[in-house]
Amino acid sequence: MAANASMEKTAPALADVVDTAHLGRYTMGDVKLERELLAMFSRQLEEIVSALAATEDGGEWKLLAHTLKGAAMAVGAFPLATTARALEEAGPEAPQALRDELARRAAAFQAAWRRWDAAA
Repeated sequence: MAANASMEKTAPALADVVDTAHLGRYTMGDVKLERELLAMFSRQLEEIVSALAATEDGGEWKLLAHTLKGAAMAVGAFPLATTARALEEAGPEAPQALRDELARRAAAFQAAWRRWDAAA
């Protein structure tokens, strides 16, 4: 219980990482659909971040970053989409600072998502 209370105080709000108005328009206000889409995006985000860390193949890198960019834009995670676009353009030679930015934005999304999902 204390861990959940701590998480709620430190985790960003969903609106800090997702344009919730965009998501609401996309789902026509269906909160159940929002939850389903965000859960799928959460899983996809974890998979793509791990895959990006593991690949040095330029084509695979660009495909992964492009996929992340599109998925992030669809749910309204525009800061993540911006980072994914930069990663797509940089390729596997992306500077560590950009990789770190992806890790920070992904962690912020996951924390906000867990907080929002737990509150339902």
